[in-house]
Amino acid sequence: MQSGVRPVYIQLRDKLWQQIEDKAMGSQERLPSERELAGLFATTRVTVRQALGQLEAEGKIFRSNRRGWYVTPERLQYDPSQDIGFYNLVHQQGYTPSTETLGKQLTETPLWLAQLSGLVQGAPIYHIVRRRSIDNRCVLVEHNYINPDRCPGLLSQDTDHSIWQLLQSKYALSPHKRQIEIYPQALTGLEADALHVNQGSAGLFMQRLSYDDNDDFLELDFEYWLHDALKVAVQVGN
Repeated sequence: MQSGVRPVYIQLRDKLWQQIEDKAMGSQERLPSERELAGLFATTRVTVRQALGQLEAEGKIFRSNRRGWYVTPERLQYDPSQDIGFYNLVHQQGYTPSTETLGKQLTETPLWLAQLSGLVQGAPIYHIVRRRSIDNRCVLVEHNYINPDRCPGLLSQDTDHSIWQLLQSKYALSPHKRQIEIYPQALTGLEADALHVNQGSAGLFMQRLSYDDNDDFLELDFEYWLHDALKVAVQVGN
C-alpha cells in the first residue's frame, strides 16, 4: 500500500458516517443492512463489516445481536462524586430508566468478598443481579452484594427499582462512605449475554464499596456497562 493512502474500510467508514449525519439519523435509528450498504457503496460485505466495526469501536454505532446496526444514543454523564442513583441520574438527563431483576438469593460470602468487606467468609450475604436500561436499550448488568444483617427480608421486596431508595425508605440505611473504581473491561459470560453483545465486546467496569457511618460494610456493587453508554465527568471546585 502506498504511503499516505488510507485503507479502503477507513474511507468507507467516513462515507458511512457522512451518510448518517446527512440523513440526520437519530438515537437508536436502524442502519440499512450490511447487504444493502455493500450494494449502495459498491463494495464487499467484508469491507462493510470492517467499516461498521470501526464506527462501533468509536462508539458512534452499536450492534444488537440478530437485529442489526443502530445509531448510538448520547452517552449518559456520570459524576461519581454525586450519590443520586441510577433512576434519578437517567431522569435528570431526559431519558427513561428501567430495571429487570435477573436473579436474587441469600448465599454465603466467598473469600474474595470477605477480604473486601470485612465480613466473615461463609457468612450470609444477599446477591442480586439486575439488568438496567435507558430508553429500552440494555446498557448495564449489575451485581449487588448486600449485608443482610442490616436489611432483613430484602429479597421479598420489589428490586426492579432503586435498591438504595428501598434501603433508605424501609430500613433507614444510606451510604456514609464509598470507594469507587472504574476501568475498561471486556464483557463476557452472563454480562455479555444479558446485554445482547458478543463475548469479549468492549465494556466499562465500575465497583462501588459502601459503608455506613460506623464504617461497617453495607453493600458491594459491580456494574458492567456497554463501552459507549457512559462518560465520567467530575465537577471540581476552586
